[in-house]
Amino acid sequence: MTKKTNTFPNWWGLILLVSLVTVLIVLAVWMIISQFGPGSGWEQNRQAVAQAAFEAETGIRVVRVAMTAGGGMIDLQYQVVDPDKALIVHDDDNPPALIEEATGWLFATPFHDHAFRELHTAVTYHELITNGDGLLSRDSTVTLTVGEARLEHVRVQ
Repeated sequence: MTKKTNTFPNWWGLILLVSLVTVLIVLAVWMIISQFGPGSGWEQNRQAVAQAAFEAETGIRVVRVAMTAGGGMIDLQYQVVDPDKALIVHDDDNPPALIEEATGWLFATPFHDHAFRELHTAVTYHELITNGDGLLSRDSTVTLTVGEARLEHVRVQ
């Protein structure tokens, strides 16, 4: 007498295994996209680390880079973290400069000389830089250089 084997349960096992593997692959892809994809905060975290390194080197925290005076001036606003290191912003031979990242244009002409030389912790200061011919615009991305320090990917407001 021949014994009849039922293969039906084996199909369910295969379907279950394929379903489980598919769910695990989808979960892994979702985890990678949520950690490193757009809107994940990865770029913000990287920018925060760059800002912290820039602060440690220069003694200043960049608050804002904004267009002002009808687009004729660039207002670099910074807060002093370490007054001794922050004196570098007063270097007349190497003033703070902005480099437009898309074109490489350099903006380094201060609108006026500094009215003071003593900097105080936690005070926000303004450095006005001329925007010759209105070449820089809102939403441009610039690199700020102060002395030898560089802070990249700063958005102009």
